[in-house]
Amino acid sequence: MAKYREYIAQPEFYRNPTPYHHFRLGIGETPERPFKLFAFVNANSFGDFANALHVVLQYAARFEHSLTRLAFVDNRLYKRDLLQLYPLPREFMVFPKPEDLKRVDLTFFEPNHKRLYKNKPVYRPATDIVADPHWYDIIFPWIHLQQVLRYERTSVPCVIPSRLQAELHSQLVGLGLDENRWFSCMHYREPTYRWKNRPNLRDCDPEVYLPVIDHIINRLGGQVVRIGHPEMRDHPPRARFVDLAKVPNSTLLQAYAASRARFSVMGPGGGTCLVRLFHGPLGLTDAATWFDGVNEHDFLLTHTVITPDGRELRQESLFESGLMNQRALEEAMRRQEGFRIVKNTSEQICQTADFMYEYTSSTPGWRPSPTPPAGPFDNVFCWPLRGTVGAKFVDL
Repeated sequence: MAKYREYIAQPEFYRNPTPYHHFRLGIGETPERPFKLFAFVNANSFGDFANALHVVLQYAARFEHSLTRLAFVDNRLYKRDLLQLYPLPREFMVFPKPEDLKRVDLTFFEPNHKRLYKNKPVYRPATDIVADPHWYDIIFPWIHLQQVLRYERTSVPCVIPSRLQAELHSQLVGLGLDENRWFSCMHYREPTYRWKNRPNLRDCDPEVYLPVIDHIINRLGGQVVRIGHPEMRDHPPRARFVDLAKVPNSTLLQAYAASRARFSVMGPGGGTCLVRLFHGPLGLTDAATWFDGVNEHDFLLTHTVITPDGRELRQESLFESGLMNQRALEEAMRRQEGFRIVKNTSEQICQTADFMYEYTSSTPGWRPSPTPPAGPFDNVFCWPLRGTVGAKFVDL
């Protein structure tokens, strides 16, 4: 048998200046060779769109230098506002209609490595290939943007652009928020949203949340900012309560409030996703799905599911039963009569606010704004993102 020798590249090899060293090696290590990621974000709902941005960010943020191109349908005003919260270099591919986005196929991602020079084909410079808008290191289809794991690495938050912070701060203060007193954000789902106006088992009774506003203001000494959409039921005005849900086109203002709140107490819905973009401490009441507790500072108080045989499932027992999942529960209720859902009471939600108040005792004022990613960078693409499935439950 013939002998062979195996040679492993030495440091000098990586310093070789030839174009294809630049093209194929050192991905994400220099501005000239960023990690390039393309993501189809074809979600329309507020929460799904926000969650997709957060997942994409966890991949791009592993690299010291990255460039993300996000393809989306321009059919909701809040989409462009949410995209401004993505803190890394990004470009957009905007489509007017959903069917246009669906027509993008893999032939789009086939850049030519050669070009004509004096009527003869020659290889393009590597920097030219890397900059090609048709060329990416990884292409994310929509289904891959729905991960819900608690990541093995510390996850990276979105950021309010520095150019907007002073103006958004002034707007909140102008609406009556005291910048010298901490505040909590509040949201709950109502079936009145113009883009998704149909009942859902996550819906909450607004009357249950009225005492919580008074509790946070009168008993805990804070302020309350409600976020949401203009179709939500009116709340009676009162001092130290600011209702951003009634401010049209206020996505960025609501995002700024979510990023600076000491903590949030919310029912399940899109508003929780806004808080999670900034990794804000969240007490989630009437939690209905196991992936509601994916972030480090999420604490859950589930609704109670009473089964046809009389079992009461809540917190850990609901999690382990498999019915802490909206689709699974809806399917079980469709197949068998006798299931009941018992929502949290005002007293329980107030107790959750008490817990969050104690949990955030080291933040006596407005929470500091999240800062742009600063490492550590391992310049590695790991698929899938590793992590654990779990939740932290409020013990009342």
